[in-house]
Parts: sequence; structure tokens; C-alpha cells
Amino acid sequence: MYAKRNSITIAILWLLILCAGIYWINSENKKIRQSKAKQNELRQKLDGSIEVMRALAAVETEYQTLKARYNSAPKQIIAAEEPSFSLHYFNWLTTTYKIPLEFDFELKDMGSTDDLLSFRFLLAGEGTYQDLFRFIWYITENPVLYQIETFNISQSKDTPGLIKFSMMVKGFSLKQTAVSAAEFDFGMIKPVAENYQFHNAFKSLIQSPKPAPSITPIHSEVPKIKAITVDPNLVDVEKSALQAVANGRIYIKDQNGKLVTLKLGERVRYGKLVNINQKKSEVEFLLEDAGGGKSLILGLGYKKQGGVKDERITR
Repeated sequence: MYAKRNSITIAILWLLILCAGIYWINSENKKIRQSKAKQNELRQKLDGSIEVMRALAAVETEYQTLKARYNSAPKQIIAAEEPSFSLHYFNWLTTTYKIPLEFDFELKDMGSTDDLLSFRFLLAGEGTYQDLFRFIWYITENPVLYQIETFNISQSKDTPGLIKFSMMVKGFSLKQTAVSAAEFDFGMIKPVAENYQFHNAFKSLIQSPKPAPSITPIHSEVPKIKAITVDPNLVDVEKSALQAVANGRIYIKDQNGKLVTLKLGERVRYGKLVNINQKKSEVEFLLEDAGGGKSLILGLGYKKQGGVKDERITR
């Protein structure tokens, strides 16, 4: 009786141990399967990360290649505020290369693509054939990209020797954080040397014989210097005081005590406004008189001639 009972007890214990073992084995197998699934998931992520790193390296290499090509390109598109940049750039060309060309600047229209802005300007004025030729030559030879779409010239009926011209110029700008004309570093544009030959299309190819030299009398009269006529309504900057510089415009108190607003290229008495330095709050005028030309710089509370402060002025 007791032996049978002990056998049953031992059997029950073995059965419990067997069930516990089976449960433990199944639980561990489940953990192993979960670990393998997690391992496969991590391996897939790692393979994906490696592909992303390879793609990123390829993009970086292509970017450096395109950047090097852009920096070495003969023409570049600037991310700058228009139309103030183009007006400042054309005036910079005439000032840097000493081209005494007078022209009006008018924005005609503008267009836009995904990453590029385009502008069309009309430049109309007059000057000598050589100065006009030099101006066009420097537009084409300097690195900033412009396209001359139309170009018309004719002889001036009012002033012999001068050429009237009008040209439609197309400019471009990148859709990035644009810099203003006053902030743009024109020092990055390396001046190019003049290397051209031209012929005045309004002059004959057949050279006329040179006249015999004439003998000038010793007591000849000294030629009179022609007086420069000016518009009395224009601002006399030599008797004016700069008040403020903002947004490509300047505010000055003229000779009559009136506050006047001027933009780059506008005429003043004896000259025009050729440069606005917003950082230094300085503006530069190019003035002409009977003895030639001179530069006048106005600041807040002072003015300079020839680059040297020579007079304190009151505001």
C-alpha cells in the first residue's frame, strides 16, 4: 500500500518537473526567436545606414566638384538684391575703368524659375563711341553674368562726336539670402586689363590726308573756358549735410534746409551720386567743374574731398 502511494507521488513530481522543463524550454526558444528577429532588424538598419552614408559621401563629392566648377567658371550668378545691385555694378564699372558714360537705368520686367530670378533693364544714354565700346567690353569680360538682348546706336544730332545708344540687358540672381549692393564686396571682382581693338562704325575706313601743320602766332589769344551750366533746382551737395543712409537711399539737407531723398545715379548740381556705403554711413558724389572732376564724400557730420576730411559741417 505504501509502496504504491510513494510510486504515485514520485510520478506526480516527475510530471510536474517535466511540465516545468517544457515551459522553460519553450520560453527560452521564444526569447531566442525574438533576439534573432531583433538582430535581423538591426542588421537591416545598419545596412540602410551604410547605404545612406555612401549616398551622402557621393553627394558631398558632387557638391565639391560643382563648387570648384562654379568658382572657376568665367561667368557667375550673384545672390544680390535687384535692381539696386545691377545699377551699383554698372556705376562701379564706369568708375573703376574711368568710362565717362551717361545713361538712364530702368527696370522693365522680371521673371522667376525654381531657383533663379531674372531681370531686364533698359540702359539709354549717350557718350563717345570708344567709351560705349569699352563699357560693353567690360560687361562681357567681367565675371558677373549679363546678357545683352538688344542694342541700338545712332549719331547724336545735338552734340557732334557723341553716340546715342539704348540696350536691353538681362541679369540674373540666385534665390538665396541676398546681399544688398552696399554690402557686396566688389573687391572679389578682379579688374581685367583692356585687350581689344575697335573701329568707330561712324567713321570712314579711308583715312584723309593729314593737313599741313599750321603756325600758331606767338601772341594768340588764350581760349576762354566755357562755363558749366547747371540746374539751380538740383541739390548743391557742397552746401548740404548728410542726415541718414537706409535701404539704398540717402537723406540730406540741401542748401535751402530742405530734406531731400536721393538714389544711386541721381543727378545733383555739377555731378551725380556714384556710391553709397551704408555700413560707414558715407556717400560719394562725382562732381565736375571747369578745371576737371573731383570726388566729394559726405558722412554724418563731415565731408571729405580727395579722401581727406577737410571741413566740418553742421547737420
